[in-house]
Amino acid sequence: MNAVRGRVRGGYIETEAALPEGAEVVVLTRGDEEPFELDDAQLDELERRIVEADRGEVEPGEVVLGKLRRAR
Repeated sequence: MNAVRGRVRGGYIETEAALPEGAEVVVLTRGDEEPFELDDAQLDELERRIVEADRGEVEPGEVVLGKLRRAR
């Protein structure tokens, strides 16, 4: 799995990387909120975390929620 940046232009998504014909993609948006962007370091971190999750190296949901609560 790879993370690829893109922008919507004319109602279509244009990516920075070529994707194979027929590739299935998932697009995440924040709805009507302000758009968000990832810099190169953040995109690298996201890809690294996806690989870790694919290997089963994840934190339990309760731990993540606890960290989020403490960060408020």
